[in-house]
Amino acid sequence: MKSLSGAGASPGVAAATINVIGHERPEVPTPDDPASALADATAAVAAELTELSGTASKRGQSEAAGVLEAQSLMAQDPMIVDTVVEHLDAGASFNDALNKTSDHLTEMFRAIPDPYLAARADDVGEVIDRICWRLSGQPMPDAVSLTEPAILCARLLTAAETALLDPELVAGFATEEGGPTSHVSIIARSMGVPAVVGVTGLLSGAESGLSAVLDGSTGEVVVDPDEATAADFAERARREEQARLSMQKYRGVAVSFGDEPMTVCANVGSASDVERAVAQGADGIGLMRTEFLYMDRLEPPTEDEQVEIYIGALSAFNHTVTIRTFDIGGDKPAKFMNMDTEENPFLGVRGVRTYEAYPKLLRTQLRALLRASVHGKLAIMVPMIATPAEAASVKATLEQLAVELVDEGHEIGPFEFGVMIEVPSAALLAEQMAPIVDFFSIGTNDLTQYTMAADRMNTALEHLHDPLHPAVLALCRLTAEAGRRHGKSVSVCGLAAADPLAATLFAEMGIDKLSVAAPSVNLIKSTIAELDVDQVRAGAAEVVAAGDVDEIRRSTLNTLIDS
Repeated sequence: MKSLSGAGASPGVAAATINVIGHERPEVPTPDDPASALADATAAVAAELTELSGTASKRGQSEAAGVLEAQSLMAQDPMIVDTVVEHLDAGASFNDALNKTSDHLTEMFRAIPDPYLAARADDVGEVIDRICWRLSGQPMPDAVSLTEPAILCARLLTAAETALLDPELVAGFATEEGGPTSHVSIIARSMGVPAVVGVTGLLSGAESGLSAVLDGSTGEVVVDPDEATAADFAERARREEQARLSMQKYRGVAVSFGDEPMTVCANVGSASDVERAVAQGADGIGLMRTEFLYMDRLEPPTEDEQVEIYIGALSAFNHTVTIRTFDIGGDKPAKFMNMDTEENPFLGVRGVRTYEAYPKLLRTQLRALLRASVHGKLAIMVPMIATPAEAASVKATLEQLAVELVDEGHEIGPFEFGVMIEVPSAALLAEQMAPIVDFFSIGTNDLTQYTMAADRMNTALEHLHDPLHPAVLALCRLTAEAGRRHGKSVSVCGLAAADPLAATLFAEMGIDKLSVAAPSVNLIKSTIAELDVDQVRAGAAEVVAAGDVDEIRRSTLNTLIDS
């Protein structure tokens, strides 16, 4: 038996035989005309990736389809060819030039602090792998042939491999590399498959045919478990299944915290996410990210293109659908924006701060949202607000566009206007902000890193990234109190909303909406519905007096929830 540990990337318990997937890059011979061979290979790889993207899309795997389409665009980017040529000119062999290009570009992307852009390191590595296989004249070993459920173990699974998998035969994923934003993590969560990433020493102990168990919540992987360990994981799986079945009774059911209704919505970032939110019976969408419309494109989406996407989301629910205006720039610029890379992008020009520089992008999106508003209950939300003046400015633009559209003959439905509270100044000025907006939505991920002055991509500061830090909770409470005084809804759409303890604290504060990933909707509904309000309020007093996160995690309230 060999016990290993990594980072839990997708919750769930798996027990099955191991299937190890190798990724040895082939040796590439030097062709007579390297430049021509490289151009032909990149074009062929781009076409191949586009075809794979279409296959994934037809299977309903929109996340994999999007990644593969982005890789197709990357294969066409002159950056790869230019870097290979530079190494050739410096005297490297063709094979070495390709390997050096891969190393150089992946290191460059991994150094970027934003998780979205850092994940592009995986993309460029996968694209160059495909180019190497094409140049070697050998077929790319994409397909993983499974005849029975297996735990797939690899250094790092590619998007193409996951796109071609049969979800019914994948018991779990375990990889030596990768993090929460890697392809395997994102796709595993979308497939509902347990996954553990960053497992040091995995491939030195895992062999195809051996049995293994893993826990995607705790990050544990055990190869060739003994009888007691296998029984322990089997019991975990039984409890998990029991809890899942128990939670299903809340699917589509309205819940409340005492006498106060609590809406539990889903966060979405793609059309398939919307489908999963509907399947889980979510009370609408609490956060629809729109960055996917802009990333990995050479031109921004048109107004009509956006209208169709927003109508699809709005028409899927009888409940409110909250759509966030684009949060691009700074740490995650779109290709067509031509913005300089910033030294501290999390503190730079992003979200609402890009709107002054790109007013046409904002006007196009707001027009599309207003045109779609007749198809459902729309709430428009603006990210990275730091001052009441920023909120008032976007609201004025929105109202002006509504008048223009009516004058053009368009019908405009009712809509709400709100802002994200993710900058501490916005929480501190919530009282002044409340008269301008219809609702607040607290983004705990960014609020935590800004409050603690701790970049959430810096693992050395991981102890400061907990949204249950008393300072972060104090800002959430300030926001909730301002909302209550002004009769404005307050929600939480950050990752903390899916933490049962945090969700309980938010309910006690008077927050009336939580938005989580679709698989967590009924977990949070069951948590809220089964709380004893008096006990929660008594336990919350202990939390308010706590001086650090550890005290809160050890509190009587946490014990109450765990029981």
